[in-house]
Amino acid sequence: MKLNSVIFKLGATILFLQLIILIPLGYIILQLLLNYSINQTETQLAQLSEKYATQVHHLEDPENFQLLDHLTDMTNTSAVIIDHNGEKIIETNWKEGITDQILTDDQKQQLAEGKTVIEEYTNNGSTYLKVAQPISDDDGERASVVLFSSFGLISNSIHNIVILVILASLGAVALAIGFTIFISKKLGAPLIAMEKVAKQIAEKKDFSLRVNYKANDEIGSLATAINDLSQTLERYQTNRNEFFSNITHELKTPLTYVKGYANAVRHEMYQSDEEKNEFLEIIENEADHISNLMDDLMDLSKIEEGKIDLNKESFDMNSLAEEMVRRSHFRAAQKDLELYAITPKQPTRITADKSRMEQILTNLVENAVRYTEEGEISVKVLENETNVEVFVQDTGIGIKKEDIPYLFERFYRVDKSRSRANGGTGLGLSIVRNLVELHEGSIEFDSEINKGTTVKLTFPKLSKEE
Repeated sequence: MKLNSVIFKLGATILFLQLIILIPLGYIILQLLLNYSINQTETQLAQLSEKYATQVHHLEDPENFQLLDHLTDMTNTSAVIIDHNGEKIIETNWKEGITDQILTDDQKQQLAEGKTVIEEYTNNGSTYLKVAQPISDDDGERASVVLFSSFGLISNSIHNIVILVILASLGAVALAIGFTIFISKKLGAPLIAMEKVAKQIAEKKDFSLRVNYKANDEIGSLATAINDLSQTLERYQTNRNEFFSNITHELKTPLTYVKGYANAVRHEMYQSDEEKNEFLEIIENEADHISNLMDDLMDLSKIEEGKIDLNKESFDMNSLAEEMVRRSHFRAAQKDLELYAITPKQPTRITADKSRMEQILTNLVENAVRYTEEGEISVKVLENETNVEVFVQDTGIGIKKEDIPYLFERFYRVDKSRSRANGGTGLGLSIVRNLVELHEGSIEFDSEINKGTTVKLTFPKLSKEE
């Protein structure tokens, strides 16, 4: 496993967090146990020494020794009874080196006042607990019973507890390591799979690859995002290839016409001036077609890159619709088509980029004229409280229902056989849709074969910024 791999980093992080919890927790538990043991020992010795002191009636009674011996055996302590002068009367289980001085002057004073003495001290490198109780027998003689307990005994118990805690901690660490490895692999495996897929997508340009992982968590969401990105790139690659194929075809065809007829004019391959002018007109039309195609490509590129800034202003949509009708009237008249605008009597104010609105309506009206052979074309403006609606309706050839969803795709042709004859670039509707969306509007098509098409545009009167 690589040290810089995500599994190692994740596992090390989890293990580190577990250890920084376990180590302080173990230390706290040990301290609590140690303090508890010492307190319990102090309490036990204080209670036993007090009980022993109340049972001594005569200092010279032999039973005192037996009782004291029983007490030291039961508690594994050393004991001594001293008189008021500090002289030993009885001692049992006594060990040399326990103490250099049984009682200090201050402790003797405390005992004389009837108080219990409890002291922890160190002698010869060992720690001891001293508990002393005052004794008053029936004859009025005063003495003291002193118990000594080595912390070595307590330490042995603590040592055993420490071993148990360490073993438990090692078991917890082993479980933590196993859990960490399991979790790391569980979390890391899909991440590694995603890395491999992303690398292959980047290096081999194989956008058909997908991450085979599904879960309702962040990693599952990441896998879905990578799959969506791969699918988008695949679609982009396909569209790009189609785009270059289409643009090559769109440019090659008019260039072939231009080259052919220019060559014919250059070598005077015409029968009359009328035919020469016809050749020149074809060259001019094809040059216009190339120019229009370049303009549309530039517009589409700017729109998709977000480089078009809308210069919004308030204007009358009625006037704009009527102007568009006037501009296209000549072309409609050439085909004996009736073209007219239907607008409200009152001005229909809208805040938008007027030049882009002209571009939208020009595309739609010219499309209607291009694909209508007889009948009429109307541009209708309606208004409600929040929106302005514009309808461009014709009685043209119509569009199949199954073709409508694809109308906004670049270079999509409903009928490729007559696309050249009608002179469109195949980019107009794609540009229209993008411009409509930039204005926070919507566009809808309703069409029937051989009966006509209605395009509905809906725009908010005011933009969101306002």
